[in-house]
Amino acid sequence: MDETRDSRQTRLTGHDLPGDNSPLASQPGAEGGVSRPLANVASLTGSFGKYLVERCLGEGAMGTVYLATDSDLQRPVALKIPKFEAAATEEIRERFFVEARAAAALRHTNLCPVYEVGEIDGRCFLAMAYIDGRPLSDFVSPDHPLPVDQVATIITRLADGLAHAHSRDVVHRDLKPSNVIIDPQREPILTDFGLARQSGTPDAARLTGTGTILGSPAYMSPEQARGRLHEIGPRSDVYSLGVMFYELLTGRLPFEGGIAEVLAQVINDEPDPPSAIRQGLDPQLETICLDMMAKPLDRRTASAAEVAVEINAWLARQSDTATSSGIANLDAFDSSKAVGDARREQLENDRHLADALIGQGRLSMAARIVDAMSGVDDPRYREFSEWARSRKLDIQKSRRPGLVVSYTAADGTRFIDISGRLFRARTIWIATAIVMVTCLVTLEWYFNHSPPNDPVQLAVSQTTPTAPDNETPDDPTGETSNPGESEPGLPLPPTAQPPPATPQPTPPAVSPRTDGPMVLSGHSEEVRQVVFSSDSRLLISGSEDSSVRIWDATSGRMLLNCTGHDDTVESVAINPAGSMIASGGADDLIRLWNPVTGKPLGILRGHEDTVTHVDFTSDGKTLVSASDDNTVRLWDLQARKETRLFNGHSDSVNVAEFNHDATRILSAGADTDVVLWNTTTGKQLSVLEGHTEEIWSGMFSPDGRQAVTSGDDHTIRIWDLATSKEVASLEGHTDEVNGVCFSPNGRLIASAGVDGLVKIWDAVAHTELATFKGHTDYLWDVAFSPDGTRLASASADATVRVWNVPQHLLAKILRGHSEPVGKVAVSPDGRELASCSMDQTVRLWDATSGRPGRVLAGHSHWVWGIAFGNSSDTLFSAGDNTLRQWNTRTGKEEQKVEVTDGQVRAFALDPKSQFAVIGDNAGRLTTWTLDTGRKLLSLSRHADEISDVAVSPDGRWIASCGLDGTLAIHSSSDGKLHRNLSGSKAKLQCLSFRPDSQHIAAGSHAGDVFVWMVADGTLQPGVADAGTDVIFRLAWTPDGKRLASAHGDGRLVVRQPGDPDDLITLEGHREGALSVCFHPRTGEMISSSFDHTIRMWPFLNASRSR
Repeated sequence: MDETRDSRQTRLTGHDLPGDNSPLASQPGAEGGVSRPLANVASLTGSFGKYLVERCLGEGAMGTVYLATDSDLQRPVALKIPKFEAAATEEIRERFFVEARAAAALRHTNLCPVYEVGEIDGRCFLAMAYIDGRPLSDFVSPDHPLPVDQVATIITRLADGLAHAHSRDVVHRDLKPSNVIIDPQREPILTDFGLARQSGTPDAARLTGTGTILGSPAYMSPEQARGRLHEIGPRSDVYSLGVMFYELLTGRLPFEGGIAEVLAQVINDEPDPPSAIRQGLDPQLETICLDMMAKPLDRRTASAAEVAVEINAWLARQSDTATSSGIANLDAFDSSKAVGDARREQLENDRHLADALIGQGRLSMAARIVDAMSGVDDPRYREFSEWARSRKLDIQKSRRPGLVVSYTAADGTRFIDISGRLFRARTIWIATAIVMVTCLVTLEWYFNHSPPNDPVQLAVSQTTPTAPDNETPDDPTGETSNPGESEPGLPLPPTAQPPPATPQPTPPAVSPRTDGPMVLSGHSEEVRQVVFSSDSRLLISGSEDSSVRIWDATSGRMLLNCTGHDDTVESVAINPAGSMIASGGADDLIRLWNPVTGKPLGILRGHEDTVTHVDFTSDGKTLVSASDDNTVRLWDLQARKETRLFNGHSDSVNVAEFNHDATRILSAGADTDVVLWNTTTGKQLSVLEGHTEEIWSGMFSPDGRQAVTSGDDHTIRIWDLATSKEVASLEGHTDEVNGVCFSPNGRLIASAGVDGLVKIWDAVAHTELATFKGHTDYLWDVAFSPDGTRLASASADATVRVWNVPQHLLAKILRGHSEPVGKVAVSPDGRELASCSMDQTVRLWDATSGRPGRVLAGHSHWVWGIAFGNSSDTLFSAGDNTLRQWNTRTGKEEQKVEVTDGQVRAFALDPKSQFAVIGDNAGRLTTWTLDTGRKLLSLSRHADEISDVAVSPDGRWIASCGLDGTLAIHSSSDGKLHRNLSGSKAKLQCLSFRPDSQHIAAGSHAGDVFVWMVADGTLQPGVADAGTDVIFRLAWTPDGKRLASAHGDGRLVVRQPGDPDDLITLEGHREGALSVCFHPRTGEMISSSFDHTIRMWPFLNASRSR
């Protein structure tokens, strides 16, 4: 037997081997528990006791794992050598052995067996079964969604294993996909029990002296992240298993980012629902997953055993379809389908690309690849990180001051690398010369072959063209096209006049166009930027003609021409109050102007090169600027002085923008980095990397959660600022993208490119929605109006064009329900929406962004009505035969009351949320207390099904209508019938009280709208006719002036009672519109439909020109 075994003490049984001497007694400093360094970090080779070490399998923060052979039993083992800090005490080491013995006592199919734990030559070790398989992490990919039922099966088996461990007081504390091995039989095996905690307190070993978290913060429970050691237990494992469940379902983690950022999210933030990432996910399974991840311990699923029971019950309900997706054999988890090696393939490609770039002298681009690769810490890819570190040194040595490297890429593009900074040698002058020659040839041919009185010839011969004649001619109609459609040639307008060479006095007003964009002409050279004032009344533009111009945004008339810059005006901005304009120029100055008089207000000096961008804070007191001097600067506008300098970019900065609350600044430019700064401290928060060429434009989303950027690489990139990760790359422009912006509601993105096109994109679905054509030269900038209904674009053709955003694009579209969506309710604080559906669920949504929230499942039939209580935390729903109360923060059902022996068809709450009104399919009308669930009143019955109910805003009246064609008004206090109303023989489908409680409206199956006085039942005249389609829902605007209706053909119609000619129609739903309501704070109109969607229209804030 190997002599090394004599210096070993086995801890598996707790007894010494015969003849063993404890190494602790002979180690210096062992007495009294004094810590001493251990030789745990040196690599193992050859023999280690009875184990023959073959190779390293992996290395992490907690230890190194080797493949070894047990020479006594001739079986392979995974030999783990834990990493102890030098200050580890005997108590810490003893705890390791105690916990390892507990892990060794576990016997379960889905738990990796522990064979032995001990110590050899001062090194602790753990011998476990070697599982020849792939880690579960190799099967996780956002691009390869796994079958839901197979994922559920994997989680159930792991939950079973955890339940076994928890029953023996063993808690894992470090669950993550890389600690689960899928064996050749596709069985998940959980490894690493007993190693998550390595010191005297449960998580002390996960913190270094500076408080840095070691391990996997993304999978930590909130109590672990907070360091609440006494709370860590089996439910902590349940939380981590829930994170794994989430990741397997969606392909991504619920929280991502740096360590501190992730820990903060784990503690404070709710994850996006899995269905927001993977549409169509079963709401019950989603609820199970989110319950496992509940932050408060008392709201989290109680145990791993309960998880297994709930998922098994769900799987039983899916038994009809389980076989089809391979649930029996878990074929999606076959090793041949692992996607883990995709990373190796990517690293190989990156290494080849970096070598090629270095060979060409493209050091800056190569350095970016090498820097990223050198940070790879996965031991499976150590060869790449070591290669990258070596190459990094080579690049640094070759970057001498003043070094100039010039080369030509394979596509003919000329590049120059000066001291490690990469520039593209633009061939614009060559291209311009070619274009001019072509123009001359074309003109010569035209004059020789056209009639002498040809109007085009006359127009051209009398003017000086501002763009080459072979470029796309100006189309005054400004054609709009959708992706995928052919783009017909645009005819040259016979009377097209280029702008004059010198500025003219105030041009005549231009009438707004209804068939195309409004063209603002007046600048004599390229327009570099354009912005709207916050009230949408003014447009401000800056140009290469050194002027700042102020325009009437409605008529297109130029109001003022502000001159003072000695060179190109690169950027303009107007403060929210409309009292100051700032402009940045190539004369290195920032000039301030009065928007009313056009007179200068001051000059800000400090930049040492062109000022490329300016932006105001929301209070208008501070300005941020970007410059070609590689800096971003902050200015106090009251003191007219610079207050902070942001240094960090290595090249020109082209954009600097505040977020919505001015706590952060986004900057980007020629070095291809997008940098986020803390406005107060001036420190960098993160650097977003992804663009491969110069960035020209960028902006925060209205809610500050995302950013969008664009540049010379022809792409538009969307970034998640919580994780600092790229969300999407939008490709559609055929050349550089110079301008990009979010719409005010954050649902759309507009872009402007060198290809002369303005494009609109869906900011959520990441799809191209529309293209605008009309400019005759490349574009520099694009901006939404504050109401989101118009776009302004700035072009090198010296014009600004104002486009109407297509009506169907104005609405936010909320998707998630799998069946038609009924009523929508707005929370009291205005931050959330709730919707009910024929898919038997209630869904919550963020009212600002439209992002989906919790799914509340429990109803067994269609959910017909929904309403918030006095608090945004309380929600009531009515469907099947029940009324239910939900806690929106936890997603838990708190009360269920059976309110009919039939089916609920209508539901409403009184304004004080004291009682509910229920109408059913048998025509019965009842009221119920919300606190006790007791029936209060049974009101007079309709002769047919009740279709809608409402309580007047003053709480006095209860109204109901039905398929019997009548509308009944009862007193809410005693239930007595006040009045029966009927407008025609048609069935009545809906009703709505006016905010003054003095009028009530009803809509019929024949498309009729009736408005009565509540007091005496007088029918009001002058209600506009909008067709014969059934009206499913009515809603008054908050001011009570207009009435909106949802129609069976998908239309939304808004009318003003008393004026039969006042009619506004909005179209967008593909099928019948089922409901309509208004957001009381934002003025948005909210509709739902048979097409399974909810739409939010900027109705009250929108221009009447729509």
